[in-house]
Amino acid sequence: MNCTRVLLLIVLGLFLTGCGGSKILSQKKIKAETEFSDGNYTQSLSDYEEVIKIYSDNNNSSECPVYTKSGISAFKVGNYDKAVKYLKNDKNSTFRNEETLFYLGMTYNKLDNLSMEMMTLQDYLDLYPDGKNRDSVNELLFYVYSKSDNYDKAIGLWPNINKNYDALSTYLHVNDQVGNTDACFLIADELMELNPQSTAALLWYGKYYYRQAEDRYQREMNAYNKNKTNKQYRKLLSSLEVVTNDFKKSLEYFKRLYQISPSPEYANYLSHIYNRLSDKKKSQYYRKLADG
Repeated sequence: MNCTRVLLLIVLGLFLTGCGGSKILSQKKIKAETEFSDGNYTQSLSDYEEVIKIYSDNNNSSECPVYTKSGISAFKVGNYDKAVKYLKNDKNSTFRNEETLFYLGMTYNKLDNLSMEMMTLQDYLDLYPDGKNRDSVNELLFYVYSKSDNYDKAIGLWPNINKNYDALSTYLHVNDQVGNTDACFLIADELMELNPQSTAALLWYGKYYYRQAEDRYQREMNAYNKNKTNKQYRKLLSSLEVVTNDFKKSLEYFKRLYQISPSPEYANYLSHIYNRLSDKKKSQYYRKLADG
């Protein structure tokens, strides 16, 4: 057998091996796609990982087109570490699509990584402003902004958010943090219409009237102690009527809250309020409950 014939046989062998390898790879991709389409994510993840291994063994990982669907499969079965690993592979590749960033953002949400979730979701909106997942991304970002104290950004997203109970509760918190009292009254009223037992609304009302009363009480008492005149005393008595009225309003909200959920926090407020209303017996009763 001459050298030329040997060389031809080697080339033919490599060609046939390559064709066989390509056929196997194609079959594995098709199987993975079928399992993925059928919602069999445990199996699709396993199949996609076989495809990934073939690309890796051939030192061609950058050309692997299945990282996003591998990541989605991992997300669907609750394997969030794998989901991040695979989705990140496609984040800056030519295979990236809006699903890549959407599921990567949701995975960071599951892993409670606020900073990466925020960054990924913002990237989604920048790259796919009209994407099919835009509404869901806006909603996720709204909660991320509220948790990370980006209150102005959360308020800016509000027109794009579905106004359900949880969203309104969060929006109440956001507006309270930036001092939008008028808005808080409106939001709390909406919450009470949706649910008369809304703890978010009841707590906001209770704290609002408590702060109003306590701040005014401290202010007027300090003013009187600095200037103990008849005029100042009359002013103090007049102010205490308003203070008492606000404490009574706060009391009603915290009594309702305590009936819904008898927590030490609510008991502590009730103890302070009854103390200001000169009901020492009830104040001591709730103090014991607050202290456990």
